[in-house]
Amino acid sequence: MENGRGSIASVVRILEVLAPNAKRPVPERAYWGQGDKDDRDSRFTPEEFMEPVYAAFGGVDLDPCGHLSSPVVATRRFILGNGDDWLRDAWFGGFVYLNPPFSAQLRWLRRAHEQWCMGNARTIACLVPARTDSVWFHETFRADADVYFLQGRVRFIDLRGGSQAPPFSLMLVVFGATADQNVAYADAVAGFWMARK
Repeated sequence: MENGRGSIASVVRILEVLAPNAKRPVPERAYWGQGDKDDRDSRFTPEEFMEPVYAAFGGVDLDPCGHLSSPVVATRRFILGNGDDWLRDAWFGGFVYLNPPFSAQLRWLRRAHEQWCMGNARTIACLVPARTDSVWFHETFRADADVYFLQGRVRFIDLRGGSQAPPFSLMLVVFGATADQNVAYADAVAGFWMARK
């Protein structure tokens, strides 16, 4: 080893002799995006993020991704454990706010777009990762939605009451927003609206 002729196998044999009980440390789990699905998907929009949403778009009539620990104030929340089914139950109301589980983001976004196209909700806002490389982004969002790229990171609330910023950028995708709502939101939150196609 000292003469530069060693190999990884040599190092392993030396360690077996010098430290026979040594174990390789378990890699520390990156909290975001790994682990079990419930841990990954139980991230809630903080109250301070919601204040300008309420001010610009109004009160939330439906939170289809409802959770008992979520601070989102909504007239109605779909909660899976209560027998609600966001894929079967019709969405409704003047304003629907959606912070979907990121593990099934595309399914939620398709459902939001479908419910908006059907006229079940006048305005639907979705807080999602900024995945500008996807076909869905280019074919659907560019044509039917207003997309606001957020500056900085939102610190989501987790099940333990802590908060953590995601390791990726976010955007607010809004179906059915008015020009006045977009201006009000942009006046309150750092970022910019993407020009429509």
